[in-house]
Amino acid sequence: MKKYDLFSMPRWYNLKYDGRKKMFRGISREEFTTAKEKAFYRRFIRSPYQAKSDLRRCYEYILDRSRPENGSYQKIAIYGQTWLYLCSPVYGHSDYNKARLMPIAGHEKECDFLIRVSRRVASM
Repeated sequence: MKKYDLFSMPRWYNLKYDGRKKMFRGISREEFTTAKEKAFYRRFIRSPYQAKSDLRRCYEYILDRSRPENGSYQKIAIYGQTWLYLCSPVYGHSDYNKARLMPIAGHEKECDFLIRVSRRVASM
């Protein structure tokens, strides 16, 4: 009989509890849901320090990509519906090579700052 170690499986937190399956033997529904909540909190909720380092990383990426020396590969930051994008100033949202920088919700001030920096560096 194969013994499953549920919590060492990749992406175990995406599973739904089904007590009839062998992999869930010895684990109650309550234990599984509490472990799943802890894993979600550790994986997806960011600390303020991590958010600051993400902003710093976005800032440095914009400085690197917005320089005029990049020529046709120059990128600027623009607003999308829910995300801040880094894309070509010529093609805008139809740029096939645009990059998502950060979500706008909850980061409005940071997004405004990054757009100002991007435009200032691109116009140099």
